[in-house]
Amino acid sequence: MIRYVCKSEDENVLLSSLLPGRLDIYTSTLRKLKVGGGIFLNGEPVHVRRFVHEGDVVEIDLSKAETPSQITPEPWLPEIIYESPGMLAVNKPAMSVVHPTCFHHTGTIAAGVVNYYNKTDLNSGIHLVNRLDLGTSGLLLFAKYGLVQERMKSQAASGEYKKVYIGVIDVPNGRNDIVPGFTGTVDAPIERDRSSIIKRKVGEGGDPSVTKYTILAADKQTGKALAAFSLLTGRTHQIRVHMSHIGLPLTGDTMYNPAYVETTEKISTEGPHQLLHHYRASFTEPLTAERVTVRCPVPENIAGSFPELFCEKSRTLTAEAEDQLSAGLFPAS
Repeated sequence: MIRYVCKSEDENVLLSSLLPGRLDIYTSTLRKLKVGGGIFLNGEPVHVRRFVHEGDVVEIDLSKAETPSQITPEPWLPEIIYESPGMLAVNKPAMSVVHPTCFHHTGTIAAGVVNYYNKTDLNSGIHLVNRLDLGTSGLLLFAKYGLVQERMKSQAASGEYKKVYIGVIDVPNGRNDIVPGFTGTVDAPIERDRSSIIKRKVGEGGDPSVTKYTILAADKQTGKALAAFSLLTGRTHQIRVHMSHIGLPLTGDTMYNPAYVETTEKISTEGPHQLLHHYRASFTEPLTAERVTVRCPVPENIAGSFPELFCEKSRTLTAEAEDQLSAGLFPAS
């Protein structure tokens, strides 16, 4: 429920103007609210053709703008990392599917989220805030309401919503520059690879794409390094394509790392996949305006390679590693 007390400047303003102007209610949500009866003035359901006066209380029930999900709930619950009145963040395991497709009808993360909504009597839809590749693990954010999803899209466009990934990369012999603290930026357009329906590549005709990365740890004996990534754009497979492009592909990536293409070697018990994890998300809560940062435990097949950087129980980065990450990706201006 969104609550707003009308001010003197709102005197004799129509609700149809007040809601998008003062409460930032998008047209699509407003249309559904009118049909669902989710607009209240001083506790009474009203139409948007009503005028308001100073001191009036306007309330919006966002659940009235939701339609039942067409995804069939399944009898299991996702691992919830964070929840607020408008947001839900769950931990997506690697090799799990986010939502039903023509190839995956059941066993999706979305089906577990629908089950959770049903068990907690939430009239909420499935509104994805971000997406993760099949082999990528970590934070998967859902907006409980369409309006919240729209506000998160605006934050993504403005840079207010920031995502941090952690991954293991292969370092070729001779790359002596890949040491802790090294930071780089890949600015290269990404386009579809015509040889595949899902593969991408760097190409002049692609969309502008920028990835920033910093090295947190490096092991010359194994030829592996732990890197953190920040996306300035959001293209399909962006981190995987960019890191492969600069000769530092993600360990286990069967699409972009030549060492693992067509491999059957297991990277974990779930099968071969890129060692990439959506670790941290920072955003402003769309309904409360509170600034929050959410972290997701890093899987053992990543954290175990560089255990000194992680807290043993939580499998999140140590304070020192967090400082190193922030200094590399988000240096003070």
